[in-house]
Amino acid sequence: LALAFAAPQARDKSKLELCPYCENDAALMKAAGIVSHGPLAIGAKGSAELIATLPTSQWILLETAHLRWASCLGEESVEQSDRARVEAELTRLRAVLPKVPVKPRKLDPWLRLHLFAMKGEEFYARFQTLLRVSDADFPAERSLEGPYMGAGKFLGEKDKFEVVLHLTHENHRRFTESFSGAGVFGSFRWHFKEQHKLITSVPAEDSDLRSDRLLWPHVVHNLSHLFLCAYKHFSYDPPIWIDEGLALAMEKEANPASRTLENEEGSLPDSKGPSNFEVAAKKLVASGKEQTLASLWAAKDYAALGVDGAVQVWSLTRFFLEAHPEAFAKFLGGVKGQLDAAQIPSGEDLPGLQRKLFKELWDWTPADVDQAWSVWVKARK
Repeated sequence: LALAFAAPQARDKSKLELCPYCENDAALMKAAGIVSHGPLAIGAKGSAELIATLPTSQWILLETAHLRWASCLGEESVEQSDRARVEAELTRLRAVLPKVPVKPRKLDPWLRLHLFAMKGEEFYARFQTLLRVSDADFPAERSLEGPYMGAGKFLGEKDKFEVVLHLTHENHRRFTESFSGAGVFGSFRWHFKEQHKLITSVPAEDSDLRSDRLLWPHVVHNLSHLFLCAYKHFSYDPPIWIDEGLALAMEKEANPASRTLENEEGSLPDSKGPSNFEVAAKKLVASGKEQTLASLWAAKDYAALGVDGAVQVWSLTRFFLEAHPEAFAKFLGGVKGQLDAAQIPSGEDLPGLQRKLFKELWDWTPADVDQAWSVWVKARK
């Protein structure tokens, strides 16, 4: 895939250049759902620190209703094979930003980020739909009236979600190490407890993430993890099979060919995974090598699932999303909203909680789930 990056230029990194599409005009920005082009309270110390400490040709910032973005990506050539997808996205953006060009040969850094921000809000709406929630369901502070919905307006967190897109692994490593203490190679997710917000940092240096066609679904994968963890506040980790299955399901909605398989340090694209998860799931069931749901509960980290496990949790999630969407939304709400006797969020005995929810919502045991999913997989064409 051809990709051209803008050459580094000497510039005052403390100042942002004028956006050529919204021109920082209040009316245009409002129409496009843009809250700000910066400075932004992104990361641990804000965008000024990010710009000052990480050398790059240009940082571009953008904030929408639910997300903050920081990107230093350069230009990208539009491949002929990808032109229809790109133009469809540009058409949606052009409806609110008339200066967006028609059939450009290249996407400049501003246009790339505007497209990501537009799709970010579209994905946020998709995630709310699958959870069967809206902004109005989440109070600014925890409410003692009504069902427990977390401690903030953003799916249960107090502050917005954040995405930082890096041109190099080294800048990504330096950035994540500055607040986590860990220098990681692959994409990274973090919860800032004091600010009550979640962030993902993504290095787009490798060839399989330089194209937005593949970078975007990878970002979706990571945002799915953030959104589920935030749901009703990130007080404990959700079960691995649900967290990873949902992230893969959302990623493949964005691009069926995309496949992010997790490791212990974060998320990395893995070329060893099957190209077609649908076919792989059918083969898994036909071979009789699928795991029971009860055994999947024993996975302590993403790596423990393995490739077959990743295929299976993706397929299980698709089963619930397609065959039982309403009940699955209630199931996710139950898993993420457990309170102890003192009404404090608790991740105690999540397998027991899931058994209880399966019984209440479907009158199923875990073995019944295995059977229903297996029948569904075999019936798919």
